[in-house]
Amino acid sequence: MINNLFLSVGAMKAGTTWLYEQLKDLPDIYFTPEKEIHYFANKVGIEKQLNHRNRILKLKSVMERYGAGNPKFISQNIDEIVWYANYAHPEEISNEWYESLFSQNPGKKFCADFSNLYCQMDEEGWRNVHEISPNVKVVYTLRDPLSRLWSHYKFHMKWVGQEDNALDAGFENFKNLLDKPWFWCNAEYARNYRKLTASLSENQLMLLYFEDFREKPVQNLKRVLKFIGLEERGVESLGLEKKVNPTKNFDFPDEWRSYALEKLEPIYEECEQLGIASSKWSRE
Repeated sequence: MINNLFLSVGAMKAGTTWLYEQLKDLPDIYFTPEKEIHYFANKVGIEKQLNHRNRILKLKSVMERYGAGNPKFISQNIDEIVWYANYAHPEEISNEWYESLFSQNPGKKFCADFSNLYCQMDEEGWRNVHEISPNVKVVYTLRDPLSRLWSHYKFHMKWVGQEDNALDAGFENFKNLLDKPWFWCNAEYARNYRKLTASLSENQLMLLYFEDFREKPVQNLKRVLKFIGLEERGVESLGLEKKVNPTKNFDFPDEWRSYALEKLEPIYEECEQLGIASSKWSRE
């Protein structure tokens, strides 16, 4: 088993990459070479990207990256090569396979796994988590629904190679994307929060707000470490204010904004009813 497991579970474009960048070099947390494994979500069918072919292709890219190097260069990166060989080897994924991905942990207190898909899991998915680790700490990051949605749209357009055409793609493209279940599920904070609280106790789950750690990054990073149960050593202000994985700063067209706000109104209301809305969310 993995004695201590830390999971960051989304929402997408709510600062999870920023949190990863701050934690990845701290002395008490171990991260695998693959930042987002998505194992638990794949196990219950939310995604299927961990099929054998996809894992082989990732190993192939690693071999191509290091294969032309001299022996010293390969030796310096042998741990990563071995990790991806282990990642790709079995045809079927399993709890044992997932645990083996953390076998190179050099004695750090917590193993970490980031996936914005885990917040969508029901009790079956979380049963797998609890079978693997007796001590689970989970952070669910939230962001003003409107600003998160706009950032997610721009990120998607960047992902498909159309960042410069984010506006030229048109209003209909924007509306159609919002209607895609895989896109919209990231906005369903209340629904996802209910799923999390159904399987996690109060001391296992922490809500973290994008607006808070943008305003006070050091203080809120220390809050995360305290929640996990780790010392605050290694936390410095240098670089904490830096944006991570930014998208271009396009203005949100008024018609698009009004449409998005109308669709998001139930999300705002549900969050307020559950007491998980931030006072910094403006709906503007």
